[in-house]
Amino acid sequence: MSQATAPKVSVLGDGISTFEGYTPRLGSWYSPSYISYSGFGTAEETWWMLVTQKIGGTFLKNNSFSGSHVSYAGHYAAVLPGRIRGLATEEESPDIVLIYTGINDVVHDIELDKFRRDYLDMLQKVQKFHPGVQVWAGTLVLGQNPNNRLPYATPESLANLEDYNEIIRDCVKEAGCHLVDLAAQNFTYDSVNGVHPTKEGMVTFANAWVETIKKDL
Repeated sequence: MSQATAPKVSVLGDGISTFEGYTPRLGSWYSPSYISYSGFGTAEETWWMLVTQKIGGTFLKNNSFSGSHVSYAGHYAAVLPGRIRGLATEEESPDIVLIYTGINDVVHDIELDKFRRDYLDMLQKVQKFHPGVQVWAGTLVLGQNPNNRLPYATPESLANLEDYNEIIRDCVKEAGCHLVDLAAQNFTYDSVNGVHPTKEGMVTFANAWVETIKKDL
């Protein structure tokens, strides 16, 4: 794909999809100074930048924020209009939006009916504010947790993860978006704390996205 026709790609998510300098500093889980833990120090090694490159796209905006939720019932919700409008620049709108968010809703036990309401609303707002955009949304997966580090969440708080994934699948279908069913691929990835990928984990994570996206692009 030539540069002239390369799709412009934006990203909406939580800490897994952040990198300081591309996302707000206070909302960035990853940064160059975190290389001793994550194993990488540039945005080019994040899953979303790897996906953008592998599908022949150009990066536009990333409005991910560490600790954020999908639902209004949680912190700095992805469904907020300002976050979704922020996927465009003043000059350009995205052709593709990659969405990976919801793990904090699971961990903090956001009620399933509220999660469903707000996940669908989020998808529909992306379509409304950015007409003609392709929306690709991923189901939630977990990484391998190193034995020498505290996990991001307890096993008990993640016990109903698949209930949230079923809601994601239903909402993506209802909104007419594209599903990246990571959970159905039955893989895991190397991570810092069971959730946030390391450098190696980012490659694994990105490849799982690309495997699905390239079939339909």
